[in-house]
Amino acid sequence: MKKIMNTSLALSFALLLSACGMPSSEELTGDVKEAQEKVKNVQVKVTGKEEGSSDYQVNGVQEFDFKSKAGYINTKMNGEELKMYHDGDETLAVAGEESTKVQGEEKKYVTALINNARELQQNPIRYYQKYDKNLPDEFDVTEKDKEYVLTFNGDKGKKQKIVAGDAKAYYKITNQGSDTAVDLDQVKGKDFSLVVTIDKETKQIKKVVKNQSYSVNVDGKTENSNSKQTYTYTYNQLDNVTKPKVEAKAGAASTDSSTETPNKEKQAAYAKEAEQYVDALIQATVYQNTDQFVAKHPNQQDKKQVKEKGEFQKSSFVEFFETNFKGALSSLSSNITDEQLNEVSSAFLKALSSTKYTIKDAAYSDEDDAYVVQVEIQGFNDASVLAEVMTPLAEKYQAGELSNEQLVNELIDGVAKRYREPVELLPAKTVPVHVVRNGEQDYEVLMQDEYLLTFAQQS
Repeated sequence: MKKIMNTSLALSFALLLSACGMPSSEELTGDVKEAQEKVKNVQVKVTGKEEGSSDYQVNGVQEFDFKSKAGYINTKMNGEELKMYHDGDETLAVAGEESTKVQGEEKKYVTALINNARELQQNPIRYYQKYDKNLPDEFDVTEKDKEYVLTFNGDKGKKQKIVAGDAKAYYKITNQGSDTAVDLDQVKGKDFSLVVTIDKETKQIKKVVKNQSYSVNVDGKTENSNSKQTYTYTYNQLDNVTKPKVEAKAGAASTDSSTETPNKEKQAAYAKEAEQYVDALIQATVYQNTDQFVAKHPNQQDKKQVKEKGEFQKSSFVEFFETNFKGALSSLSSNITDEQLNEVSSAFLKALSSTKYTIKDAAYSDEDDAYVVQVEIQGFNDASVLAEVMTPLAEKYQAGELSNEQLVNELIDGVAKRYREPVELLPAKTVPVHVVRNGEQDYEVLMQDEYLLTFAQQS
């Protein structure tokens, strides 16, 4: 829901006031570090290609909870799927039809892989800084619409040092219990590139494209490796990190696995549950109603757990709004008090309360590998509402009639007052919301912006 507030307008307004120009590499990576440290959980879509002793396409999903340290990696290489999971209590692995709780050396291996991936995905810039302490200051910064793009500009020696260090760290893990001997002293970095796309508003990492090449000595033979991977990030949308099911008997396929393609009868039943979940989620987020979240949720057996999830969605919605509102005002944010943020978020929720929606239908999409729920929404033009307040204030500020403190006070008061006044609802618009099934009566909307940006429209 990172864009659910006065996004482009507030951001451009803040940039106009601060007149700070393009941030430096060091400034921007510092902002990114601060933003990433506040992330509670992340889901990462992984795509890529590996070329070496064998060539294969890579697709998958990684999920991490940075508080509980739970992690899940689902990797498909040329169609073959491997799932790994680790938390404080269990370590699981699923390969093909075989699913097991792993112990001993294999547990160390899975745990180390997940911990290393979690460190990388929490902040790739900080991760690679292990191999180049000056890396935060070694990016070219460019601007594109609502994004900053960081492109690593280190020299050849630094690129080789980074990729060699990263490859050695990987082989230290995979060497555990392996019959293949990799000589770590003979890992030679060749080339490395890193492009990081940053959301201007939140300063969170949206996408990373990484290319690297190196040579390694395996059982006395030199092998070359070239890889390209793209990571796309979704933050703070996970109720729980996905946990694979472990069968009582190895090789016994589950008849209710959330990862298998269900038959048409089950698809229809799951689609109905996906409708119920989206209905419940809208109640918890847009309308701040956890009782309705519980009432509409497909899981009616464990209402205590469902209520806890509803409370999390409700509070997270407000927290994200306030964080984004403050962040969008850039250099003025230090003048905003918690009381003022609460006033704005409360007024924004008042405006949202007048919106309307209807769940139309849902169906399973083979292309998206998800259930697509169609939601008809009558929202309001948030950008237009905010322009009524911001435009005259910007003119007064540029004319020298307002100090920073006065500007913030008038802005907060004006926005809160306008949100509490009636907002005109726009014609109904139907939008698709993609839902994934994580288990029995357990669903997740990966991109809440799919519906939120129609309740509070930005153009």
